[in-house]
Amino acid sequence: METRGSSSDSVASSGTSLSEEDVKEEQTRKGGALSGLKSGWKKLGLDIPTVLLMMKGGLAPTIAVSIYQTEAISSEYTTVGYLVAIISILGFAIMPRAKFIQMLVLDILFVCLAAAVALLMIYSSVKARDHTSSNSSSVYNSSASAVCGVWLFFQIYVVHSYRAKYPQFQFPVVMYSIFASVSTSFGTEITTMAAGVVFVTKVLKAFLLGLALSAAVSFIVLPNTTRKVVFGQMAGYIGGLRAALKTQAVYFESLEQNDMFGRAETYDETVEKIGKKGKVWSPEAAAVRAAVRNITDLHGKLHGDLTFAKREVAYGRLGPDDLQNTFRHLRRVMIPVLGLSFVVDVFQRLSDINLWNSPAYEGPVQRRTGEMREQAVHEWNAIMRSVHEPFDAVIRLIDEGLQHISYAMTFAKPPKKPAPGNGSSAEADNPDIEASAVSTAPGDPGFAAYFEEKLEEFKEAKLIALRTWCEDRGFRIPADFFDHPSSVSPESFTSTSWFSDGSRSSLFLFLYMEQLLYSTGQVVLDFVRFADDRAASGKLSKKHLIIPGSKRLKKWVRSTFLVEDSHEDDNIGDVHTQSNILQLGEAYRHRKDPEHLPPVTRFQRIGDKIRFIPAFLRSPESAYGFRVACATMTIAIVALLHDTQAFFIKQRLLWAMIMVVLSMSPTSGQSLFSFVLRVLGTTIAMVCSLLVWYIPDEKTPGVIIFLFIFVSIGFYIPIKMFRFRVIGMISIVTTTMIIGYELQVRKIGEQVATSNGQPYYPIYLLAPYRLAAVTGGVAVGFIWTFFPYPISEHSVLRQSLGASLYLLANYYSIIHETVAARMRGDEGDMTLKSSAGRKLEKARNKVFSKQMLMLNGLRTYSGFLKWEVPIGGRFPKKQYDSIILSVENIANYLSLVGYASDTLMRLGNDDENSNSAWVNDFKKLIAHANVTSHQITSLLCLLSASITNRQPLPPYLKTPKPYAFTKRLQELDKDILNLSHIAEPGFAAFAVLQISTRCIVGDMERLLRDVKTLVGELDFSFHAVSTADAYSSRNTSVSGAGPLHPSERDKLD
Repeated sequence: METRGSSSDSVASSGTSLSEEDVKEEQTRKGGALSGLKSGWKKLGLDIPTVLLMMKGGLAPTIAVSIYQTEAISSEYTTVGYLVAIISILGFAIMPRAKFIQMLVLDILFVCLAAAVALLMIYSSVKARDHTSSNSSSVYNSSASAVCGVWLFFQIYVVHSYRAKYPQFQFPVVMYSIFASVSTSFGTEITTMAAGVVFVTKVLKAFLLGLALSAAVSFIVLPNTTRKVVFGQMAGYIGGLRAALKTQAVYFESLEQNDMFGRAETYDETVEKIGKKGKVWSPEAAAVRAAVRNITDLHGKLHGDLTFAKREVAYGRLGPDDLQNTFRHLRRVMIPVLGLSFVVDVFQRLSDINLWNSPAYEGPVQRRTGEMREQAVHEWNAIMRSVHEPFDAVIRLIDEGLQHISYAMTFAKPPKKPAPGNGSSAEADNPDIEASAVSTAPGDPGFAAYFEEKLEEFKEAKLIALRTWCEDRGFRIPADFFDHPSSVSPESFTSTSWFSDGSRSSLFLFLYMEQLLYSTGQVVLDFVRFADDRAASGKLSKKHLIIPGSKRLKKWVRSTFLVEDSHEDDNIGDVHTQSNILQLGEAYRHRKDPEHLPPVTRFQRIGDKIRFIPAFLRSPESAYGFRVACATMTIAIVALLHDTQAFFIKQRLLWAMIMVVLSMSPTSGQSLFSFVLRVLGTTIAMVCSLLVWYIPDEKTPGVIIFLFIFVSIGFYIPIKMFRFRVIGMISIVTTTMIIGYELQVRKIGEQVATSNGQPYYPIYLLAPYRLAAVTGGVAVGFIWTFFPYPISEHSVLRQSLGASLYLLANYYSIIHETVAARMRGDEGDMTLKSSAGRKLEKARNKVFSKQMLMLNGLRTYSGFLKWEVPIGGRFPKKQYDSIILSVENIANYLSLVGYASDTLMRLGNDDENSNSAWVNDFKKLIAHANVTSHQITSLLCLLSASITNRQPLPPYLKTPKPYAFTKRLQELDKDILNLSHIAEPGFAAFAVLQISTRCIVGDMERLLRDVKTLVGELDFSFHAVSTADAYSSRNTSVSGAGPLHPSERDKLD
C-alpha cells in the first residue's frame, strides 16, 4: 500500500510540475493579451471622465422614453412622444455650460418661431382649402398642398441661408427644420384651424420638453463648465510645454554625437529617406515636431474656449481677467519654445543649401564636399558637448518652473510633504543642511528667488561655448575677455574666417539656441511671479462667486447675433467640413464695387439698399440655402401630390426629409466616403435597435436599460471623433427613433398610434423601413451637394487654404506694424488697453490663434483625403501639404520676429552688465533697418486670391530677397558686429532676428513654387504652337537631357 501510495505521489508530483509550466505559459499568454487590451483601451481614450460624459449623453433620451410610460405624458403627447427623445439628443447636454446656455436660448427661440410660422402656414392652407374645395370631408386638397409646399421651401431656404451666414445657429436651424418638416407633412391633411392649433401646440410641447430634459441633465448631472474645460486645457498646455522641452533636451543630446544634417539613415548616405507621409525625420527630431504640433493645436482650442469661460457665472477662484492673464503668459512661454523646435528646421535648411542630402550628379555647379559636411558635424558635436551641462540644467530648471506654476495655480496637486516633528531627537540636534533647501522646491514660497538665481548662472554657459567656438577658429582670447572686451582691439577679430558664411551661420545658430533658452527662462520666471502673486492675494486659497461684468454680458448678447468665429461645439460636424469656421474680417468678404461709386443722393442710397437683394441671392449662403430647400422638396413633393400623399405618410418619409437637414452642412463637400459612412452608421443603428429590443426579451424596463447603454456607447463618436459627429448623431437618432416608436405604440395602443395615418409595423419590419427612409434622405442630400455643380471636398480644402494664406498676410502685416511701432517707440504704455502696442498685441494674438485653428483643421482635412475615390486625375495632396507646412512655418517664424524685435528694443533697460554704448548704437542702427517688408504682404494676398479663385499667377513673380542685416549694419558701422561683441545680449537677439527673417524668405520661395504648380502662371510670350504643347515638348527635351540641378529646374520653370 505504501509503495502504491509513493508511486502515486511521484506521479502526482510530476503532474504538478507539468501543470506549473502550463500555468506559467498560460499566464504569459494572458499577460500578453492583457497588455494588448490595455494598449487598445488607451488608444480609444476611454478614461473615467469620457465614460461618464458618454453616460451623460445617453441619459436625456433614456429619461424621455421612460417618462412616456406614465399615463400623464403618454396621454398628452400621444403620437409625437418619440419626438421628445429625439430633441433631447439634439439638445446636446454634454456641451459645457456657457455654450449650452447660449445654444439652449437659441434653440427655444427658433422652436417658438417655427411654431408661429407653422400656425401661419396652416392658416394659409386652411383658407386655401376653404376657397377651392366644396367637399369639406375630403382629406387631400391641391391648393392646400401647394401652399404648404411653398411655405416649406421658403422656410428651409431662409433659415439655411441664415445658417450658412451665422455658424453659431447650426443646431437651432436643425431644430427649426425638423419642426417645419413635421408641421408641413401633417399640415396638408388639417382641415380646420382648431385642429391645426392643437397639433402645433402638441409638437411645440414635445420640443420644449425635450429641450427641458436636455437642460436638466446638463445642469444637474455631472455639470460641466467651460471654466473646467479651460482649466484642463491650461494644465494640458503646461504639460505640453514640459513635454516639448524634454524632447528638445533629448534632441540636443543627440547632436553631441549624431549627424544633424540628415533626417534618417538609408542605404545610400547621400539620399534622404522618404515615407508615405513625406521625408522621414530622425526619432528625436520627429518627437520635437510632434510635441510642438500638440502645443499649437491646443493653443487654438484654448483661445476659442476662453471666450466662453470669461462669460460664465461660476463659484471658483480665478476671475475672467485672471484667466486672460494666464493665457497671455502661456503664449509668451510658447513662442520661444516654438523657436527652439525650429533648430531641426534650420539644420535641414543648411543641408539643403549645401546640397548635402541630394543625390550625386555630374553638373556645372560645384557642390560642397563630404569633408566640409563632416567638419561641420564635428564642430557642432563639439559645441553641443561643451554646453551639455548648462543646457540640460536650464531645461530642467524651466521644467521645474512650469511644475511650480501648475502647483501654484492649482492645475495640479503638489506632493505631500513630511509632517514636521516626526524625526528623531538626534536629527533635531543635527539638522541636515541639504534638507533646508526643500523650501526652494516647486510649489514652495522661495522657489522664485531660487529660479532667478539659477537662471543668471546660465549666462556663464554662453561664455563657455563662445570661448570654445573662438578657439576652434584660431582666436586666442584673454581669460577676462568677456568681462572687459574693450581690452582687445577690434582689429584682432577681422580674420576672414569670422566673415565666412559657414562660421557666421554656426555662430548665429548657437546664439539663437542660447537666446531662446534664456528667454524661455525669463518668461517662465515672469509666469512664476504672476502665479505667486495670485496665491499671495488669496484668490487661490478660497472660492467665491464669480459674476462677469455687465460689459462682458452685453458683448456676449451682441456677439450671439453677429458673424463671429464658430468652434467645434457649434457645428454638427462631418468628415469633410471645416470644424472651426473663422471670420477673416470685412476686407476679406466685402469687395469694393468697380461698377458703382459710393451713393451720394438719397435716391442713390435707396437704390444701393435695393441692390442688397440680388447681392444676397447670388451669395454662397443663398446657394447653400437653395440646395437644401431643393433637396427637402425632392422628398416633400411626395407628400404634396394626391397619388403619393398616403404613401408618404405610411412609409414615414418624413424622416428622410429630416436626414437631409442633418446630412447637409454649409462647409462640407460631396464625398463618397462620407456618404458610405452615413449609410453604414444607419445600418449599425438598425442592428442596434434589434439588439436593444430582443436581448431583454422585449420587456420594457430591459429595453430602456439597453437603450441607455447603446446610446451612451454611440456618444463616443461625437465626443472623441468630431469629424464623424454627424454619423454618430444619425446612428443615435435612428436607434432612439425606432425604439421610441415601438415603446410608444405599446403604451398608447395600436389604435391610437395609427390614428395619424401611419400603419403599425413590428420592429423587425420597422427597422428596415427606417433604414430605407434614412438612407434615401442621406442619398438625396448627397445628390444635391454636387448637383447642378459639385461642392467637392477638394474645393472646400482649396478655399480654406486660400483663407489661411489671407490670415497669414494679415498676421504678417500686423507683425510689420508692431516692429515699426517698436522701432519708432510708438507702442505707448502697454498697461493701458487704449495704447497702440496693446491693440496690436490683441490683434496679433487673435490672428495667430485663428491661424493655428485653421492649420489644425487643414491638416485633419488633408489626412482624410486618402480615403477618397478620385474621379479623374489624382488630387495634388503633396503640394497642398507642402503649402500648409510653409504657412505654419512662416506664422511661427513671424512670432519669433515679433518676439526678437521686442527683446532688441528693451536692451539696456534692465541689463547692468551690457555695454550701454554698444547697445545704444546697435538699437539706433536696427531702428533704420527694414526688418519686415510690405512686399511679402502683397505676395501673400496675391497667392491667397489665386488659390481661392483658381486664377493663374502673373508672370515673372518673384519673392523678396532676404534682407542683408549683416551687410547693411556693417555698412553703417563696420565694428557693430565685430567678434568682440558676441557676448552682448543684443547680439544673440539679432541672431534670432536674422535666422527668422531668412527662414521666412525661404518658405516664401517654396510657397510661391507650390502655388504656381497648382494654379499655373500666365504666359504672354509668342509660341508657334500652343503653350501646352510647348510645355510638354519642353518637358520631354528636359527629361532626355539627364538630371538637372535644382537651380536649373527653377530657371526652366
